[in-house]
Amino acid sequence: MRFTVFLFFLTLLSCSTGSKKTNKQFDTTKSISLTDTIQHHEQEVDFRKEFISLYQKPILIDTSFIDNGKKYKVIFHHFSTMDNELVVPAKYNFDTNKDFTTHNFASDLTVLADKDTVFKKHITKATFKSLLDTLGTPLNKYATLLYPTLELNNDNIQIHYSISIPVTDVGVGVSIKFDKKGKYVIEQ
Repeated sequence: MRFTVFLFFLTLLSCSTGSKKTNKQFDTTKSISLTDTIQHHEQEVDFRKEFISLYQKPILIDTSFIDNGKKYKVIFHHFSTMDNELVVPAKYNFDTNKDFTTHNFASDLTVLADKDTVFKKHITKATFKSLLDTLGTPLNKYATLLYPTLELNNDNIQIHYSISIPVTDVGVGVSIKFDKKGKYVIEQ
């Protein structure tokens, strides 16, 4: 990350000099500290605001595929439940040192075959309860389903999530894999 920021600033510096060629030596008294620049950039990124913006940005995937002459349609919707039921304790909020009341996230998956509903599934953190019970209390109590990715394979549909405590890096990757009849397995 720091290297990328450094390259970015070098590019800006070279672009700002234009096409003028000079033989001046570099003046070290006017140099910019890369550490100061990175710290300033990191302060500008407000992860809490970024997370809160997810409330109003549901994910909708509507796609189809053909398998053995049957047309399957997959409709996936991931959204904030707007329930105010998730209270993240102050000890996880280093920026505010206050409890953070937020919302859970959930997903709905519907699979149709030639316009007939093959299965529907409402996916919440509770869907992964058996995994969460082995991972410990913090994720079980304070985490939610975030950042889904959907994979369509020959014989299954797999959804990957991060079950994470909002605005922290505390979390774990999980997935749920469905067969064509709606039977599923969950994995870490």
